[in-house]
Amino acid sequence: MSTEKLRNKAKRALLDGKYPKALEFFEALHKAEPNDLRTYVKLAELREKTGDSAGAVKDYTTIAKNYAEQGFVVQAIAINKIILRIDPEQTEVQDRLKNLSSERGDSWAVSTITPQDHVQADDVNLGKKAKFNVQRTPLLADLSGDEFESFMDSLTLKVFAAGEYIYEYGVESDCLYLIGMGTVCLKIQLSPDGKRVFSRLHEGDFFGEHAFMSRTAHADVAIAETEVSLLMIDRETFDVWVEKYAKIRETVESFYRQRVLDRLLAMTPVFEAVPEDARMALGSKFNMRSFVAGDIVVQEGAPGDTFFLIRSGHVEVSTSDIRHGGQQVALSTMGEGAFFGEVALLTDKPRTATVVAKDALELMELTREDFNAITLEYPSVRSVVELYQKKRVQDTIKTLMQRGS
Repeated sequence: MSTEKLRNKAKRALLDGKYPKALEFFEALHKAEPNDLRTYVKLAELREKTGDSAGAVKDYTTIAKNYAEQGFVVQAIAINKIILRIDPEQTEVQDRLKNLSSERGDSWAVSTITPQDHVQADDVNLGKKAKFNVQRTPLLADLSGDEFESFMDSLTLKVFAAGEYIYEYGVESDCLYLIGMGTVCLKIQLSPDGKRVFSRLHEGDFFGEHAFMSRTAHADVAIAETEVSLLMIDRETFDVWVEKYAKIRETVESFYRQRVLDRLLAMTPVFEAVPEDARMALGSKFNMRSFVAGDIVVQEGAPGDTFFLIRSGHVEVSTSDIRHGGQQVALSTMGEGAFFGEVALLTDKPRTATVVAKDALELMELTREDFNAITLEYPSVRSVVELYQKKRVQDTIKTLMQRGS
């Protein structure tokens, strides 16, 4: 039987809840592909489900050691949590993780950038010469030895099935989530029935920082795309750790700022047709601008060559009515995800409206040069902006005409 057919039969038996049969298929799969650690993990899970706890611990220990030796720290921690749940006396892996963190320092704390279908067990023999598609796991970079062991102990493991909601929009949470194994997608709630993916996260990534850092309800939805093992850290534990290691808070805040931008680009109609991974890359082209209530962001009649996205806060947009002595006429109030400044950007003419910060305001500013570069690659961006520009001109004329002569 081919490996593909064997894999399909194994998945079907698993879905049907026929664990002994699924165990047979996964044993055969593991024999055919002994270096596929993801298959090996599933085999260990099935040993536990069918009552073979000792066999499960033995397999999990081998898997965790392979992950740890390669520097896949988060995966190793997640597997170690499973081992300790089955048998609290089995501390071999935890001791090894502690020793490795002391020996190798922060250069050891790495995680996959993109998930690999097959993490090769025999790669550990390559030692320091092995080249992995990796980056440092930010939350763990400054921890070693006893500190690392203590951090591991503070994490809580929770497993979510594929398709299961980890949290929903509008729900408050006091946890930060670190992905041990699996894939999570984050979606924004565009309407009661519509959601759009703005980020996919993998092993070593963390999320939930928006609600965690701002102490507000979640502004997105987190869903397990595959079966996911999450390592969770509560606020009380987090606060204790940042007192010792201020860089942990800085790391979380940095990711929080980037994630907010990813979400903003996903909810803005201008970038709707831009692929998810490309949207994230566009973030580097924006400059952050901050204003306080009453600040004039854009002055009517002034030259302009930039385009603005509202990251947070609100603005009031107005224009002058020359038929009534230049009186200011309110046109609209805009909030998060809205954009303005497109007229001057597209036409190279002076600003046609005055925009004032209504409250504390954060804007993402894009220059004409960067806008043109983006629209060369994604013509739909210019098309959407042009449509909005035309509609806004029509709305402005309509508002002024309604004031009478």
